[in-house]
Amino acid sequence: MKLYFDSNCPLCNSFAKLLRKHLSEQIEMLELPHGETAKDFKLEMPSGEFLYGREAISALEKEVPKVKDFFWMLPESYKGPALQGTYVLSKFWRKFFYFFRGRRCGECE
Repeated sequence: MKLYFDSNCPLCNSFAKLLRKHLSEQIEMLELPHGETAKDFKLEMPSGEFLYGREAISALEKEVPKVKDFFWMLPESYKGPALQGTYVLSKFWRKFFYFFRGRRCGECE
């Protein structure tokens, strides 16, 4: 699996750093090509298919269940929803950085 991230976004960089540290054998982290920005979470499956957004998060959860271990303090049944919720919150924060801080993160509006 390959996860593409926007290296101009502080949230994306932090998430990429976390995954590299703990899941580098399961997920290859790649910066988006120069000039391309992330409008959403972008995951390339081993088949070459690209998934975006919630669909990509669901696939990541299914294919790399260890990603849910970041929510170690939660009961097992809450970990999947917590991963989805984190995705939703990160989209909010990317918009916040753009709107209030003037920081251009991807194509957030």
